[in-house]
Amino acid sequence: MNTPIGWIAGLALATCFVFGQTGASFGASTGCSPRPASSFLLNVKDRGARGDGQTDDTSAIQSAIDEVAKRGGTVLVPNGTYLVNPVGDARLSLKSNVTLKLADEAVLKAIPNDSKKYSVLRVSNALNIAVIGGTLEGERDQHSGETGEWGMGIWIGEGAEHVTISGVTATKMWGDGFYIQGAKEVKLCSVTADDNRRQGLSIIQVSGLEIRNSIFKNTHGTRPSAGIDIEPDNDDQHVDNVRIHDSQFIDNAGPGIAVVAKKSLVSNIEITRNKFFGNHRPLVVKGACGRENAAYETEHLGGGGFAYTDVTELMIVKNKCLHSRGHRH
Repeated sequence: MNTPIGWIAGLALATCFVFGQTGASFGASTGCSPRPASSFLLNVKDRGARGDGQTDDTSAIQSAIDEVAKRGGTVLVPNGTYLVNPVGDARLSLKSNVTLKLADEAVLKAIPNDSKKYSVLRVSNALNIAVIGGTLEGERDQHSGETGEWGMGIWIGEGAEHVTISGVTATKMWGDGFYIQGAKEVKLCSVTADDNRRQGLSIIQVSGLEIRNSIFKNTHGTRPSAGIDIEPDNDDQHVDNVRIHDSQFIDNAGPGIAVVAKKSLVSNIEITRNKFFGNHRPLVVKGACGRENAAYETEHLGGGGFAYTDVTELMIVKNKCLHSRGHRH
């Protein structure tokens, strides 16, 4: 079915730049992590996880998640490298009222595979989820397949609501560091997406998303290689109420941020106080006409950085092209 021409997506950008801010301020704790559902704690090693970088720890970690889900609380992952199976039904699946807390040097590492798609962690049909700290590591350098581009760090899907990802690094994925499709009320705080193959973050369908104090860098390998790509795939998928602020987009082979509203509605996107450095372009906006960087002006700063210096509203309609409503200086 075709999206009605009357459905208009408004993209409001109000951005400023403080060149003197240090990178450390972006990675600082933001108080984003919600309170656990209860005081109950369970260490994955109490369920048999080894964390030695050699043992498949998938079933042990899932056992801990399942146990905590019965009453709500926190699953603790101590320092170590935990090999996990990211393919199919064997993937780690988070459940309602569970907080997964990884120590600073804890790594959940995908076992090498040849699958077109995978995810180290999956969230779907679950409420009140938090993933805090640690690293999710993909296997892009050991991937034995040659097709597909959908190996994800965290896949947040249909029926996921009130999901918080805080202080997590997703790196070396065959596809994206983070992926959101069909979720509501999601927060990404102080996350890092680094050296992923397709995107740092893909936003396909969501209602209510905040991204703050985060870093998206070194995305390369297959197009579009964006830091963040906002792009519904079909008429039934809409993206609305997204705030991206106080974050950094560095050395991505594609754009720092891409907003593509060719196939469906994208509305109420606010992009403020972000740094862009070394990307193919800072920001790309594409509507039905495929216009790029329409109505946007950037100021080039010392060292190759870019900042948005005005406030612009761009109107995008599927199957019809509208001119921008102009600049406010």
